[in-house]
Amino acid sequence: MITDEELARRMDDISKSFSSTVFHSPAQQDKTLDKITMIVRNATKKQLQSRHPRALVTCLLRILLHYESVLHMDGFCEWKRRRKFRVARDCYHSLLKSYLPEKSREVVETIVEAVYHERLWKFETFCFEVMYSLLDVSPVSVGLIIHAVWNKLTLPEIGVEDARGLVRVLYELLDVYVWPATQDTVATIERMLGLFHASIIARLTTIFDSSSSASLVPSPPPPLASLKKGLEVCLRNTMKHLSNDQLLVVVQHMCSWTVAAGTTDEFVLEFGSTLEFAAYTHQADLYEQTLTPTIFPLLMRMVGSSSRLTSLLGNRVLQYLMDRKDNRAIFDTPRIFFEHTRLDLRVAQCRKEDRLFFKLHRELLHDSLLKSLINHMDSRMNLETTYCTVCLIAVEVPCGFTAAALVCLAMNLQEIILQQQNNRVEVACHVHATIISIMSLICWIHKAEVFYSYVNRIVMERAQWAPHLNPPIQSQYNFALHHVLWNKPELFFIDWEARYGLWKCFRLTDSHDSTSLIV
Repeated sequence: MITDEELARRMDDISKSFSSTVFHSPAQQDKTLDKITMIVRNATKKQLQSRHPRALVTCLLRILLHYESVLHMDGFCEWKRRRKFRVARDCYHSLLKSYLPEKSREVVETIVEAVYHERLWKFETFCFEVMYSLLDVSPVSVGLIIHAVWNKLTLPEIGVEDARGLVRVLYELLDVYVWPATQDTVATIERMLGLFHASIIARLTTIFDSSSSASLVPSPPPPLASLKKGLEVCLRNTMKHLSNDQLLVVVQHMCSWTVAAGTTDEFVLEFGSTLEFAAYTHQADLYEQTLTPTIFPLLMRMVGSSSRLTSLLGNRVLQYLMDRKDNRAIFDTPRIFFEHTRLDLRVAQCRKEDRLFFKLHRELLHDSLLKSLINHMDSRMNLETTYCTVCLIAVEVPCGFTAAALVCLAMNLQEIILQQQNNRVEVACHVHATIISIMSLICWIHKAEVFYSYVNRIVMERAQWAPHLNPPIQSQYNFALHHVLWNKPELFFIDWEARYGLWKCFRLTDSHDSTSLIV
Protein backbone atom coordinates (compact mmCIF):
# COMPACT_ATOMS: atom_id res chain seq x y z
CA MET A 1 0.00 0.00 0.00
CA ILE A 2 0.99 3.59 -0.52
CA THR A 3 -0.39 6.65 1.21
CA ASP A 4 -2.15 9.43 -0.68
CA GLU A 5 0.62 11.87 0.25
CA GLU A 6 3.32 9.52 -1.00
CA LEU A 7 1.36 8.95 -4.22
CA ALA A 8 1.01 12.68 -4.78
CA ARG A 9 4.74 13.23 -4.19
CA ARG A 10 5.77 10.46 -6.57
CA MET A 11 3.34 11.65 -9.23
CA ASP A 12 4.79 15.16 -8.97
CA ASP A 13 8.31 13.76 -9.33
CA ILE A 14 7.30 11.90 -12.47
CA SER A 15 5.68 15.02 -13.92
CA LYS A 16 8.81 17.08 -13.25
CA SER A 17 11.15 14.48 -14.72
CA PHE A 18 8.90 14.16 -17.78
CA SER A 19 9.05 17.89 -18.47
CA SER A 20 12.84 18.04 -18.11
CA THR A 21 15.27 17.47 -20.95
CA VAL A 22 17.04 14.77 -18.95
CA PHE A 23 13.99 12.50 -19.39
CA HIS A 24 15.09 11.57 -22.89
CA SER A 25 18.22 9.83 -21.59
CA PRO A 26 17.92 6.02 -21.28
CA ALA A 27 19.01 6.07 -17.64
CA GLN A 28 16.35 8.59 -16.68
CA GLN A 29 13.68 6.62 -18.54
CA ASP A 30 14.69 3.46 -16.68
CA LYS A 31 14.33 5.29 -13.36
CA THR A 32 10.97 6.74 -14.36
CA LEU A 33 9.71 3.30 -15.38
CA ASP A 34 10.72 1.93 -11.97
CA LYS A 35 8.79 4.73 -10.26
CA ILE A 36 5.68 4.16 -12.36
CA THR A 37 5.88 0.40 -11.82
CA MET A 38 6.06 0.92 -8.07
CA ILE A 39 3.01 3.21 -8.15
CA VAL A 40 0.96 0.80 -10.28
CA ARG A 41 1.82 -2.14 -8.03
CA ASN A 42 1.22 -0.45 -4.68
CA ALA A 43 -1.53 2.11 -5.29
CA THR A 44 -5.15 1.06 -5.21
CA LYS A 45 -7.46 1.55 -8.16
CA LYS A 46 -9.35 4.23 -6.25
CA GLN A 47 -6.13 6.11 -5.48
CA LEU A 48 -5.02 6.07 -9.10
CA GLN A 49 -8.40 7.21 -10.36
CA SER A 50 -8.26 10.19 -8.01
CA ARG A 51 -5.35 11.50 -10.10
CA HIS A 52 -5.50 12.48 -13.77
CA PRO A 53 -3.81 9.82 -15.93
CA ARG A 54 -2.03 12.34 -18.16
CA ALA A 55 1.43 12.19 -16.58
CA LEU A 56 1.62 8.41 -16.11
CA VAL A 57 0.16 7.50 -19.50
CA THR A 58 2.24 10.01 -21.46
CA CYS A 59 5.46 8.94 -19.74
CA LEU A 60 4.72 5.28 -20.37
CA LEU A 61 4.03 5.92 -24.05
CA ARG A 62 7.41 7.56 -24.48
CA ILE A 63 9.14 4.80 -22.55
CA LEU A 64 7.34 2.10 -24.54
CA LEU A 65 8.37 3.72 -27.80
CA HIS A 66 11.97 3.94 -26.59
CA TYR A 67 12.13 0.29 -25.56
CA GLU A 68 10.47 -0.86 -28.76
CA SER A 69 13.15 0.99 -30.71
CA VAL A 70 15.85 -0.55 -28.53
CA LEU A 71 14.51 -4.01 -29.41
CA HIS A 72 15.74 -3.54 -32.96
CA MET A 73 19.15 -2.11 -32.05
CA ASP A 74 22.49 -3.80 -31.62
CA GLY A 75 24.70 -3.41 -28.58
CA PHE A 76 22.41 -4.83 -25.88
CA CYS A 77 21.83 -8.35 -24.70
CA GLU A 78 18.75 -9.69 -26.40
CA TRP A 79 17.19 -11.03 -23.20
CA LYS A 80 17.73 -7.69 -21.48
CA ARG A 81 16.08 -5.76 -24.29
CA ARG A 82 13.10 -8.08 -24.23
CA ARG A 83 12.79 -7.89 -20.44
CA LYS A 84 12.80 -4.09 -20.42
CA PHE A 85 10.15 -3.94 -23.12
CA ARG A 86 8.02 -6.59 -21.38
CA VAL A 87 8.16 -4.71 -18.07
CA ALA A 88 7.11 -1.46 -19.74
CA ARG A 89 4.30 -3.17 -21.67
CA ASP A 90 2.95 -5.00 -18.61
CA CYS A 91 3.07 -1.78 -16.62
CA TYR A 92 1.09 0.01 -19.34
CA HIS A 93 -1.56 -2.73 -19.42
CA SER A 94 -1.86 -2.71 -15.63
CA LEU A 95 -2.24 1.05 -15.66
CA LEU A 96 -5.03 0.81 -18.23
CA LYS A 97 -6.86 -1.77 -16.12
CA SER A 98 -6.66 0.59 -13.15
CA TYR A 99 -8.16 3.52 -15.05
CA LEU A 100 -10.62 1.80 -17.38
CA PRO A 101 -13.51 1.89 -17.86
CA GLU A 102 -14.20 4.58 -15.25
CA LYS A 103 -11.63 7.02 -16.69
CA SER A 104 -11.95 5.98 -20.33
CA ARG A 105 -12.46 9.49 -21.65
CA GLU A 106 -9.45 10.93 -19.82
CA VAL A 107 -7.18 8.06 -20.89
CA VAL A 108 -8.28 8.23 -24.53
CA GLU A 109 -7.86 12.00 -24.70
CA THR A 110 -4.41 11.68 -23.13
CA ILE A 111 -3.29 9.05 -25.65
CA VAL A 112 -4.65 10.95 -28.66
CA GLU A 113 -3.07 14.14 -27.36
CA ALA A 114 0.28 12.37 -27.06
CA VAL A 115 -0.03 10.87 -30.52
CA TYR A 116 -0.76 14.33 -31.91
CA HIS A 117 1.66 16.57 -30.00
CA GLU A 118 4.51 14.08 -29.73
CA ARG A 119 3.93 13.11 -33.39
CA LEU A 120 3.80 9.46 -32.44
CA TRP A 121 1.64 8.87 -35.52
CA LYS A 122 4.91 8.48 -37.41
CA PHE A 123 5.15 5.06 -35.75
CA GLU A 124 1.96 3.50 -37.11
CA THR A 125 2.46 -0.02 -35.76
CA PHE A 126 3.28 1.30 -32.32
CA CYS A 127 0.19 3.52 -32.30
CA PHE A 128 -2.01 0.64 -33.41
CA GLU A 129 -0.75 -1.56 -30.57
CA VAL A 130 -1.29 1.23 -28.05
CA MET A 131 -4.84 1.85 -29.28
CA TYR A 132 -5.66 -1.84 -29.51
CA SER A 133 -4.59 -2.30 -25.90
CA LEU A 134 -7.41 0.06 -24.99
CA LEU A 135 -9.91 -2.18 -26.77
CA ASP A 136 -8.63 -5.26 -24.95
CA VAL A 137 -9.43 -3.65 -21.62
CA SER A 138 -12.48 -1.58 -22.59
CA PRO A 139 -13.99 -2.30 -26.04
CA VAL A 140 -16.33 0.70 -25.84
CA SER A 141 -13.31 3.01 -25.96
CA VAL A 142 -13.19 2.90 -29.76
CA GLY A 143 -16.01 5.43 -30.01
CA LEU A 144 -14.12 7.77 -27.70
CA ILE A 145 -10.95 7.30 -29.75
CA ILE A 146 -12.72 8.23 -32.97
CA HIS A 147 -14.40 11.27 -31.44
CA ALA A 148 -11.08 12.41 -29.97
CA VAL A 149 -9.34 12.03 -33.34
CA TRP A 150 -12.19 13.84 -35.11
CA ASN A 151 -11.86 16.70 -32.61
CA LYS A 152 -8.20 17.02 -33.51
CA LEU A 153 -8.92 16.90 -37.24
CA THR A 154 -11.33 19.82 -36.97
CA LEU A 155 -8.84 22.07 -35.18
CA PRO A 156 -8.16 25.16 -37.32
CA GLU A 157 -4.43 25.09 -36.59
CA ILE A 158 -3.81 21.44 -37.50
CA GLY A 159 -1.42 20.82 -40.38
CA VAL A 160 -1.97 18.53 -43.34
CA GLU A 161 0.80 16.14 -42.31
CA ASP A 162 -0.50 15.83 -38.75
CA ALA A 163 -4.06 15.32 -39.96
CA ARG A 164 -3.07 12.56 -42.36
CA GLY A 165 -0.98 10.91 -39.67
CA LEU A 166 -3.90 10.82 -37.24
CA VAL A 167 -6.21 9.32 -39.86
CA ARG A 168 -3.67 6.62 -40.68
CA VAL A 169 -3.63 5.64 -37.02
CA LEU A 170 -7.28 4.63 -37.34
CA TYR A 171 -6.88 2.45 -40.45
CA GLU A 172 -5.88 -0.80 -38.80
CA LEU A 173 -7.92 -0.16 -35.66
CA LEU A 174 -11.18 0.17 -37.59
CA ASP A 175 -10.28 -2.84 -39.70
CA VAL A 176 -10.41 -5.20 -36.70
CA TYR A 177 -13.02 -3.68 -34.42
CA VAL A 178 -16.52 -5.19 -34.52
CA TRP A 179 -19.05 -2.50 -33.72
CA PRO A 180 -21.84 -3.22 -31.23
CA ALA A 181 -25.43 -2.63 -32.29
CA THR A 182 -25.95 0.45 -30.11
CA GLN A 183 -27.08 4.02 -30.57
CA ASP A 184 -23.57 5.21 -29.72
CA THR A 185 -22.31 3.33 -32.76
CA VAL A 186 -24.85 5.10 -34.96
CA ALA A 187 -23.81 8.47 -33.53
CA THR A 188 -20.14 7.69 -34.22
CA ILE A 189 -20.90 6.60 -37.79
CA GLU A 190 -22.96 9.71 -38.46
CA ARG A 191 -20.14 11.92 -37.26
CA MET A 192 -17.70 10.02 -39.46
CA LEU A 193 -20.04 10.51 -42.41
CA GLY A 194 -20.35 14.21 -41.62
CA LEU A 195 -16.58 14.64 -41.65
CA PHE A 196 -16.31 12.65 -44.89
CA HIS A 197 -18.99 14.86 -46.46
CA ALA A 198 -17.17 18.00 -45.33
CA SER A 199 -13.87 16.70 -46.74
CA ILE A 200 -15.49 16.15 -50.15
CA ILE A 201 -16.86 19.69 -50.19
CA ALA A 202 -13.49 21.10 -49.12
CA ARG A 203 -11.71 19.06 -51.79
CA LEU A 204 -14.04 20.17 -54.60
CA THR A 205 -13.88 23.79 -53.41
CA THR A 206 -10.09 23.65 -53.49
CA ILE A 207 -10.10 22.21 -57.01
CA PHE A 208 -12.53 24.88 -58.20
CA ASP A 209 -10.56 27.70 -56.59
CA SER A 210 -7.28 26.48 -58.05
CA SER A 211 -8.75 26.22 -61.55
CA SER A 212 -10.42 29.64 -61.38
CA SER A 213 -7.27 31.38 -60.14
CA ALA A 214 -4.67 29.56 -62.18
CA SER A 215 -2.66 32.72 -62.78
CA LEU A 216 -2.39 33.54 -59.09
CA VAL A 217 -0.12 31.92 -56.53
CA PRO A 218 -2.04 28.85 -55.32
CA SER A 219 -2.79 28.75 -51.62
CA PRO A 220 -2.17 25.51 -49.71
CA PRO A 221 -5.29 23.33 -49.45
CA PRO A 222 -7.01 23.09 -46.06
CA PRO A 223 -6.24 19.91 -44.11
CA LEU A 224 -9.79 18.62 -44.48
CA ALA A 225 -9.50 18.69 -48.27
CA SER A 226 -6.50 16.37 -48.07
CA LEU A 227 -8.26 13.81 -45.88
CA LYS A 228 -10.89 12.56 -48.31
CA LYS A 229 -9.02 9.40 -49.29
CA GLY A 230 -8.03 8.61 -45.72
CA LEU A 231 -11.54 9.09 -44.39
CA GLU A 232 -12.86 6.89 -47.18
CA VAL A 233 -10.54 4.09 -46.06
CA CYS A 234 -11.73 4.56 -42.48
CA LEU A 235 -15.35 4.33 -43.62
CA ARG A 236 -14.76 1.21 -45.68
CA ASN A 237 -12.91 -0.51 -42.84
CA THR A 238 -15.73 0.45 -40.50
CA MET A 239 -18.43 -0.88 -42.83
CA LYS A 240 -16.82 -4.32 -42.85
CA HIS A 241 -17.83 -4.76 -39.21
CA LEU A 242 -21.24 -3.08 -39.04
CA SER A 243 -24.57 -4.81 -38.65
CA ASN A 244 -27.16 -4.67 -41.42
CA ASP A 245 -29.15 -1.91 -39.75
CA GLN A 246 -26.05 0.21 -39.24
CA LEU A 247 -25.03 -0.24 -42.87
CA LEU A 248 -28.43 1.10 -43.86
CA VAL A 249 -27.60 4.27 -41.94
CA VAL A 250 -24.62 4.76 -44.26
CA VAL A 251 -26.72 3.98 -47.33
CA GLN A 252 -29.46 6.38 -46.25
CA HIS A 253 -27.10 9.30 -45.63
CA MET A 254 -25.22 8.88 -48.90
CA CYS A 255 -28.41 8.48 -50.91
CA SER A 256 -29.70 11.71 -49.39
CA TRP A 257 -26.46 13.44 -50.44
CA THR A 258 -27.03 12.24 -53.99
CA VAL A 259 -30.52 13.69 -54.39
CA ALA A 260 -29.89 16.88 -52.39
CA ALA A 261 -30.50 20.17 -54.17
CA GLY A 262 -27.49 21.47 -56.06
CA THR A 263 -25.67 18.13 -56.14
CA THR A 264 -23.29 17.84 -59.09
CA ASP A 265 -21.90 14.80 -60.86
CA GLU A 266 -18.43 15.69 -59.59
CA PHE A 267 -19.72 15.50 -56.03
CA VAL A 268 -21.44 12.14 -56.59
CA LEU A 269 -18.28 10.70 -58.14
CA GLU A 270 -16.37 11.41 -54.93
CA PHE A 271 -18.42 8.96 -52.84
CA GLY A 272 -20.34 6.80 -55.32
CA SER A 273 -18.03 3.79 -54.99
CA THR A 274 -18.23 4.01 -51.19
CA LEU A 275 -22.03 3.97 -51.35
CA GLU A 276 -21.89 0.93 -53.62
CA PHE A 277 -19.56 -0.79 -51.16
CA ALA A 278 -21.99 -0.17 -48.30
CA ALA A 279 -24.85 -1.67 -50.33
CA TYR A 280 -22.66 -4.59 -51.42
CA THR A 281 -21.67 -5.35 -47.81
CA HIS A 282 -25.29 -5.37 -46.64
CA GLN A 283 -26.90 -8.81 -46.45
CA ALA A 284 -30.51 -8.46 -47.51
CA ASP A 285 -33.33 -10.59 -46.19
CA LEU A 286 -36.88 -9.27 -46.46
CA TYR A 287 -37.08 -6.24 -48.72
CA GLU A 288 -39.30 -4.36 -46.30
CA GLN A 289 -36.40 -4.45 -43.83
CA THR A 290 -33.74 -3.43 -46.34
CA LEU A 291 -35.64 -1.01 -48.56
CA THR A 292 -37.02 1.01 -45.67
CA PRO A 293 -39.64 3.77 -46.04
CA THR A 294 -36.75 6.25 -45.97
CA ILE A 295 -34.27 4.50 -48.26
CA PHE A 296 -36.63 3.23 -50.97
CA PRO A 297 -37.99 6.66 -52.04
CA LEU A 298 -34.43 8.00 -52.12
CA LEU A 299 -33.35 5.15 -54.37
CA MET A 300 -36.33 5.68 -56.64
CA ARG A 301 -35.43 9.36 -56.98
CA MET A 302 -31.91 8.32 -57.91
CA VAL A 303 -33.07 5.71 -60.43
CA GLY A 304 -35.48 8.13 -62.09
CA SER A 305 -33.05 11.05 -62.00
CA SER A 306 -32.32 13.07 -65.12
CA SER A 307 -28.63 12.80 -64.27
CA ARG A 308 -27.09 9.86 -66.06
CA LEU A 309 -24.59 9.25 -63.27
CA THR A 310 -27.14 9.46 -60.47
CA SER A 311 -29.50 7.07 -62.24
CA LEU A 312 -26.66 4.64 -62.85
CA LEU A 313 -25.60 4.78 -59.21
CA GLY A 314 -29.17 4.36 -57.98
CA ASN A 315 -29.64 1.24 -60.08
CA ARG A 316 -26.38 -0.29 -58.91
CA VAL A 317 -27.13 0.36 -55.24
CA LEU A 318 -30.63 -1.06 -55.64
CA GLN A 319 -29.20 -4.17 -57.29
CA TYR A 320 -26.75 -4.82 -54.46
CA LEU A 321 -29.56 -4.45 -51.92
CA MET A 322 -31.83 -6.82 -53.85
CA ASP A 323 -29.47 -9.48 -55.19
CA ARG A 324 -29.82 -12.16 -52.53
CA LYS A 325 -29.04 -15.06 -54.90
CA ASP A 326 -25.96 -13.55 -56.60
CA ASN A 327 -27.53 -13.39 -60.06
CA ARG A 328 -26.38 -9.89 -60.89
CA ALA A 329 -23.49 -10.91 -63.14
CA ILE A 330 -25.80 -12.97 -65.37
CA PHE A 331 -27.79 -9.89 -66.36
CA ASP A 332 -24.90 -7.79 -67.58
CA THR A 333 -26.43 -7.37 -71.05
CA PRO A 334 -29.72 -8.37 -72.75
CA ARG A 335 -29.93 -11.88 -74.13
CA ILE A 336 -32.60 -14.35 -75.20
CA PHE A 337 -33.49 -16.86 -72.49
CA PHE A 338 -34.43 -19.80 -74.68
CA GLU A 339 -36.87 -22.45 -73.60
CA HIS A 340 -35.47 -25.73 -72.18
CA THR A 341 -31.98 -24.26 -71.70
CA ARG A 342 -30.02 -24.80 -68.49
CA LEU A 343 -28.76 -21.58 -66.93
CA ASP A 344 -26.70 -20.88 -63.85
CA LEU A 345 -29.60 -18.81 -62.61
CA ARG A 346 -30.82 -19.14 -59.04
CA VAL A 347 -34.49 -18.26 -58.81
CA ALA A 348 -35.60 -17.36 -55.30
CA GLN A 349 -38.60 -18.74 -53.49
CA CYS A 350 -41.26 -16.06 -53.57
CA ARG A 351 -42.16 -14.82 -50.10
CA LYS A 352 -45.46 -13.17 -49.40
CA GLU A 353 -43.77 -10.28 -47.56
CA ASP A 354 -41.70 -9.41 -50.64
CA ARG A 355 -44.70 -9.75 -52.90
CA LEU A 356 -46.68 -7.40 -50.66
CA PHE A 357 -43.78 -4.94 -50.67
CA PHE A 358 -43.80 -4.70 -54.46
CA LYS A 359 -47.57 -4.45 -54.49
CA LEU A 360 -47.40 -1.43 -52.20
CA HIS A 361 -44.65 0.27 -54.21
CA ARG A 362 -45.51 -0.95 -57.69
CA GLU A 363 -46.47 2.45 -59.11
CA LEU A 364 -43.38 4.26 -57.80
CA LEU A 365 -41.10 1.46 -58.99
CA HIS A 366 -42.74 1.37 -62.42
CA ASP A 367 -42.48 5.13 -62.93
CA SER A 368 -38.87 5.32 -61.73
CA LEU A 369 -37.67 2.44 -63.91
CA LEU A 370 -39.53 3.83 -66.92
CA LYS A 371 -37.94 7.25 -66.39
CA SER A 372 -34.54 5.63 -66.14
CA LEU A 373 -35.06 3.77 -69.40
CA ILE A 374 -36.53 6.71 -71.31
CA ASN A 375 -34.13 9.37 -70.03
CA HIS A 376 -30.96 7.39 -70.61
CA MET A 377 -31.74 4.94 -73.40
CA ASP A 378 -28.99 6.52 -75.50
CA SER A 379 -26.40 5.34 -72.95
CA ARG A 380 -25.73 1.65 -73.34
CA MET A 381 -24.30 1.41 -69.83
CA ASN A 382 -27.40 2.95 -68.27
CA LEU A 383 -29.74 0.83 -70.38
CA GLU A 384 -27.97 -2.40 -69.43
CA THR A 385 -27.87 -1.41 -65.76
CA THR A 386 -31.60 -0.68 -65.60
CA TYR A 387 -32.23 -3.93 -67.49
CA CYS A 388 -30.28 -5.74 -64.77
CA THR A 389 -32.48 -4.16 -62.09
CA VAL A 390 -35.64 -5.34 -63.86
CA CYS A 391 -34.29 -8.87 -64.23
CA LEU A 392 -33.31 -9.08 -60.56
CA ILE A 393 -36.85 -8.16 -59.54
CA ALA A 394 -38.13 -10.95 -61.77
CA VAL A 395 -35.89 -13.65 -60.25
CA GLU A 396 -35.98 -12.46 -56.64
CA VAL A 397 -39.78 -12.21 -56.41
CA PRO A 398 -41.02 -14.77 -58.95
CA CYS A 399 -44.78 -14.45 -58.78
CA GLY A 400 -47.61 -13.55 -61.10
CA PHE A 401 -47.77 -10.00 -59.79
CA THR A 402 -44.16 -9.09 -60.52
CA ALA A 403 -44.30 -10.89 -63.88
CA ALA A 404 -47.34 -8.86 -64.87
CA ALA A 405 -45.83 -5.63 -63.54
CA LEU A 406 -42.63 -6.12 -65.53
CA VAL A 407 -44.50 -7.07 -68.70
CA CYS A 408 -46.54 -3.90 -68.20
CA LEU A 409 -43.30 -1.91 -67.91
CA ALA A 410 -41.93 -3.51 -71.08
CA MET A 411 -45.13 -2.87 -73.03
CA ASN A 412 -45.23 0.79 -71.95
CA LEU A 413 -41.61 1.20 -72.95
CA GLN A 414 -42.28 -0.37 -76.36
CA GLU A 415 -45.24 1.93 -76.95
CA ILE A 416 -43.18 5.02 -76.14
CA ILE A 417 -40.32 3.96 -78.40
CA LEU A 418 -42.64 3.17 -81.30
CA GLN A 419 -44.25 6.59 -80.99
CA GLN A 420 -40.97 8.49 -80.86
CA GLN A 421 -39.46 9.29 -84.23
CA ASN A 422 -36.39 11.23 -83.14
CA ASN A 423 -34.35 8.34 -81.73
CA ARG A 424 -31.31 7.01 -83.52
CA VAL A 425 -31.83 3.60 -85.09
CA GLU A 426 -29.21 2.02 -82.85
CA VAL A 427 -30.91 3.33 -79.72
CA ALA A 428 -34.30 1.96 -80.75
CA CYS A 429 -32.72 -1.40 -81.56
CA HIS A 430 -31.11 -1.53 -78.13
CA VAL A 431 -34.41 -0.85 -76.39
CA HIS A 432 -36.38 -3.44 -78.39
CA ALA A 433 -33.67 -6.03 -77.72
CA THR A 434 -33.93 -5.23 -74.02
CA ILE A 435 -37.71 -5.64 -74.08
CA ILE A 436 -37.67 -9.07 -75.71
CA SER A 437 -34.95 -10.20 -73.31
CA ILE A 438 -37.15 -9.29 -70.34
CA MET A 439 -40.11 -11.09 -71.89
CA SER A 440 -38.10 -14.26 -72.52
CA LEU A 441 -36.72 -14.20 -68.96
CA ILE A 442 -40.23 -14.06 -67.49
CA CYS A 443 -41.21 -17.02 -69.68
CA TRP A 444 -38.11 -18.96 -68.58
CA ILE A 445 -38.69 -18.32 -64.87
CA HIS A 446 -42.35 -19.32 -64.87
CA LYS A 447 -42.19 -21.93 -67.67
CA ALA A 448 -44.99 -20.08 -69.43
CA GLU A 449 -45.45 -22.31 -72.48
CA VAL A 450 -48.13 -20.28 -74.27
CA PHE A 451 -46.33 -17.00 -73.61
CA TYR A 452 -43.07 -18.65 -74.68
CA SER A 453 -44.52 -19.68 -78.02
CA TYR A 454 -45.60 -16.08 -78.63
CA VAL A 455 -42.17 -14.70 -77.68
CA ASN A 456 -40.44 -17.32 -79.84
CA ARG A 457 -42.64 -16.39 -82.77
CA ILE A 458 -41.51 -12.77 -82.52
CA VAL A 459 -37.89 -13.83 -82.08
CA MET A 460 -38.02 -15.92 -85.26
CA GLU A 461 -39.87 -13.22 -87.18
CA ARG A 462 -37.22 -10.72 -86.21
CA ALA A 463 -34.42 -13.15 -87.00
CA GLN A 464 -35.68 -13.31 -90.57
CA TRP A 465 -36.66 -9.71 -91.22
CA ALA A 466 -35.15 -7.55 -88.46
CA PRO A 467 -32.31 -9.27 -86.57
CA HIS A 468 -31.22 -5.87 -85.26
CA LEU A 469 -34.25 -5.94 -82.93
CA ASN A 470 -33.00 -9.09 -81.17
CA PRO A 471 -30.15 -9.35 -78.67
CA PRO A 472 -27.24 -9.03 -78.47
CA ILE A 473 -27.15 -5.26 -78.68
CA GLN A 474 -24.38 -3.86 -80.84
CA SER A 475 -22.65 -0.53 -81.18
CA GLN A 476 -23.20 -0.52 -84.93
CA TYR A 477 -25.61 -2.45 -87.15
CA ASN A 478 -25.24 -3.55 -90.76
CA PHE A 479 -28.60 -3.69 -92.50
CA ALA A 480 -29.29 -5.95 -95.48
CA LEU A 481 -31.58 -4.95 -98.32
CA HIS A 482 -34.41 -7.17 -97.10
CA HIS A 483 -34.25 -5.98 -93.48
CA VAL A 484 -37.36 -4.19 -92.29
CA LEU A 485 -36.60 -0.76 -90.86
CA TRP A 486 -40.18 0.36 -90.34
CA ASN A 487 -42.51 -0.60 -87.49
CA LYS A 488 -43.96 -3.76 -88.93
CA PRO A 489 -46.60 -5.01 -86.42
CA GLU A 490 -45.49 -8.65 -86.57
CA LEU A 491 -42.11 -7.66 -85.16
CA PHE A 492 -43.43 -6.22 -81.91
CA PHE A 493 -45.49 -7.33 -78.95
CA ILE A 494 -49.25 -6.89 -78.96
CA ASP A 495 -51.07 -6.03 -75.77
CA TRP A 496 -53.76 -8.71 -75.85
CA GLU A 497 -51.26 -11.44 -76.77
CA ALA A 498 -49.17 -10.56 -73.72
CA ARG A 499 -52.30 -10.55 -71.56
CA TYR A 500 -53.30 -13.95 -72.83
CA GLY A 501 -49.85 -15.44 -72.29
CA LEU A 502 -49.83 -14.26 -68.67
CA TRP A 503 -53.37 -15.44 -68.09
CA LYS A 504 -52.60 -18.94 -69.37
CA CYS A 505 -49.59 -19.15 -67.07
CA PHE A 506 -51.12 -17.81 -63.85
CA ARG A 507 -54.84 -18.46 -64.26
CA LEU A 508 -54.87 -21.20 -61.60
CA THR A 509 -52.84 -19.29 -59.00
CA ASP A 510 -53.13 -15.52 -59.00
CA SER A 511 -54.85 -14.70 -62.26
CA HIS A 512 -56.35 -11.50 -60.90
CA ASP A 513 -52.93 -10.05 -60.08
CA SER A 514 -51.31 -11.16 -63.30
CA THR A 515 -53.86 -9.83 -65.76
CA SER A 516 -55.12 -6.64 -64.20
CA LEU A 517 -51.82 -4.82 -64.64
CA ILE A 518 -51.45 -5.06 -68.41
CA VAL A 519 -52.85 -1.82 -69.77
